[in-house]
Amino acid sequence: MIEKEIEKLLRGGNNTAVLKVHAEVCLRCGERLYSQETVRKFEEIRAKLEHQDTADFQPLGKSFQVV
Repeated sequence: MIEKEIEKLLRGGNNTAVLKVHAEVCLRCGERLYSQETVRKFEEIRAKLEHQDTADFQPLGKSFQVV
């Protein structure tokens, strides 16, 4: 295991957020372990995304679904 800064993709409702966090990452399989504080932050952000409370988030562009 090694501590690394990684990008985490979170979804809530129809919204998605990308954030950088520190995690312990297994060098063999890539499994990520997050601190309790980081997991709480994930839950907070997911709740904001679900309720479309994104005023304090920076837009990254638009996403599209191809059918």
